[in-house]
Amino acid sequence: MFRLALQRVSAAVGSKLRPISVGQQQVRFMGNTIDDGQFKTWKPLAPTLRQRRMTSRKHLHKGGPVRELTVAKRRTGGRNNTGRITCRHRGGGAKRRIRLVDFRRKETGPQQVIRLEYDPGRSAHIALIKHMETGKLSYILAPVGLKPGAIVQSFMGESKPKSAAQIKEEEEAAAAAALAAEAEARAQFEESLAEDAETDAYGKVESIEVEGAQEYTSEGLKHQAASSSRASLVVGNCMPLKMVPIGTIIHNIGLHPFGRAQLARSAGASVQLLYTAPTGLAQIKMMSGEIRRVPVEACATLGR
Repeated sequence: MFRLALQRVSAAVGSKLRPISVGQQQVRFMGNTIDDGQFKTWKPLAPTLRQRRMTSRKHLHKGGPVRELTVAKRRTGGRNNTGRITCRHRGGGAKRRIRLVDFRRKETGPQQVIRLEYDPGRSAHIALIKHMETGKLSYILAPVGLKPGAIVQSFMGESKPKSAAQIKEEEEAAAAAALAAEAEARAQFEESLAEDAETDAYGKVESIEVEGAQEYTSEGLKHQAASSSRASLVVGNCMPLKMVPIGTIIHNIGLHPFGRAQLARSAGASVQLLYTAPTGLAQIKMMSGEIRRVPVEACATLGR
């Protein structure tokens, strides 16, 4: 009788854990909970469970964190600096470790996302990334849309901010180089037109060749600039505010030049960039509607 009852109980439990197909998704029944990959809901066994739901954690890492990237969370147990109990009924509990999240992103170069993890010390998830050249591991905040296997980069590798004079010199040098390149290209184009006119029997140059050359010189440069800008505008990339396009949604923002991130670090938090410049202060719009000014050398991560 006992064996038969045990078989019936195991069969009932197995039927509850068996997945069923709803549309194109697969829903798992885990006891009294239902996890469809987006939300985790509870069966209404009590009035408080009818409207209860939380985000799914099926995509997160099931194991523990990297121990080298954690530190022990020490507790007092109700004792003061002399070791005497000053607050009773405290002590015990499970051991806890704090995940060390990189809020500075000084390491430059491509980094691959290994996995997403749950962090009990914050509301947002964290991502474990590995440097593709050095193999160094680190934790960063995981923005929406970041998946394992993605490649992220940081452009915060400069040791100190540049002065206004250095920035002005660099801009003047870049403008002079651009003018020289444009003059050289124009001279070459005029030479090619003269050669074509000499070799042509009627002394005329077809307009199709000229239009193609003009299209190459203008549209080609535009496409190259657009592709270079798109290369850095990837969710999870970290860069100074002066490199972020106006109107971009960002998070994990610093308050000091080349300092650690301090704003918009919780789950779902984001900030919109309203104004930026090569030097000075940038303007960002908080979720509360407040507009704050922060240095353009402060760090910011793309995404929310």
